[in-house]
Amino acid sequence: MSDYWTILRSGQFRHGDYAWLHLRSRYFAPVALLHYLLVGESRGNRPTPLFDPAFFAARRPQDGSPFAAFLKNPSGAPACAEFDEAWFVARHPQAKAATSPWAFMTERGIADRLDPSPSVSLGFVANAYRSRNKRLARTLLKVFHRRRGAGATSCVLNRADLTAHQAAFRDAIRLRALKQTPARRPWLVFVQTDGGHPARLHAPERRYDLMLNYFQEPKAPPPEAEYVFVQNGTKTTAIAGLMEARPDIFDAYAYVLFLDDDIEISPAQIADFFETMRDNGLDLAQPALAKGSHGSFPVLFQKAGSPGFRRVNYVEIMMPALSRRALATSADCFRQGISGFGVDVLIGATVAKSFGLRIAVVDKVAARHTRAIDYEGGALYRYLSANGVDPGVEMGAILAENGLGRDLVETQADGS
Repeated sequence: MSDYWTILRSGQFRHGDYAWLHLRSRYFAPVALLHYLLVGESRGNRPTPLFDPAFFAARRPQDGSPFAAFLKNPSGAPACAEFDEAWFVARHPQAKAATSPWAFMTERGIADRLDPSPSVSLGFVANAYRSRNKRLARTLLKVFHRRRGAGATSCVLNRADLTAHQAAFRDAIRLRALKQTPARRPWLVFVQTDGGHPARLHAPERRYDLMLNYFQEPKAPPPEAEYVFVQNGTKTTAIAGLMEARPDIFDAYAYVLFLDDDIEISPAQIADFFETMRDNGLDLAQPALAKGSHGSFPVLFQKAGSPGFRRVNYVEIMMPALSRRALATSADCFRQGISGFGVDVLIGATVAKSFGLRIAVVDKVAARHTRAIDYEGGALYRYLSANGVDPGVEMGAILAENGLGRDLVETQADGS
């Protein structure tokens, strides 16, 4: 009970945020401190972002609650790995006048986005994890909690670490060409695949050339494809790698459609789609999503009564198509991320800046996205996390650094 009252009187325990993270509801805030003392502290749960009970206890062993002991004598104490008191005070001398530098950081520094150590940029955290100032403490609690488990490497705390993880990911990619044929048709369809893409994309009556990029070694790639590459990594890194290594391939085509392998669309539909882009001067577009598809943005689903297409501010990375000039202008966008999250928004902004609002979702052609998007347990997201990449963090960083919003909206409801 002594520890309970010590912590309660300090005002440093974040009852609502703790309850939200560990008890699944802020309504349990009245019992959050009791939970923390009975079971949470021994599990390593943080009572406030910049105190780690396990870290403190390992360096100052004692009986009772580590947090209560710390609050009785906080100056110079090892609160957590993310707070460097000497470094912080050297940059913020006014912290010396507070109860303790740690208290100054906790009570004022988080709201003011003052960095607690060289390894933590609160400005980056706020942007990458899309947190408003009043929610930044809660965001930090969640991020530090995730860093204890499988998300340890992907939950980065500064731009330099994110860049390093992205660079390491790219350095491990190896590109190998299995087949290359000179361009035969005016359009190109790229498919990122493990071999499970729809076989009808190979149909002999198709009016486009086909490029297959296998992210794992294929058993027997279909002979109908004009280009076959093997390249580990993601769709975004594959496109970036091919555009850097073989820009001449893409230069030969008026339009290129980049498909995920779980998109169901026929060769005839693809021809109709490319013709719609050509006839209406579109530089960036995607087929609408058919009813029953898995998708994140309602505006991208096929709209009844649409005259042909609707102008939007960007299209999703699952099946964007770009004109030759738009692809050339957007080449660097594909190098800005690994997962593709945020890259699609950046491509839209880049194309709009260069050529105006020549961006659309084509309702005349509806494709079906067959697989559910699993942001936690999906194979792609587990692969990215294991390699230190969090799609949400990438997106937050790209949007913040380029002054972009995430909303996907119609910009002009016309088309024919």
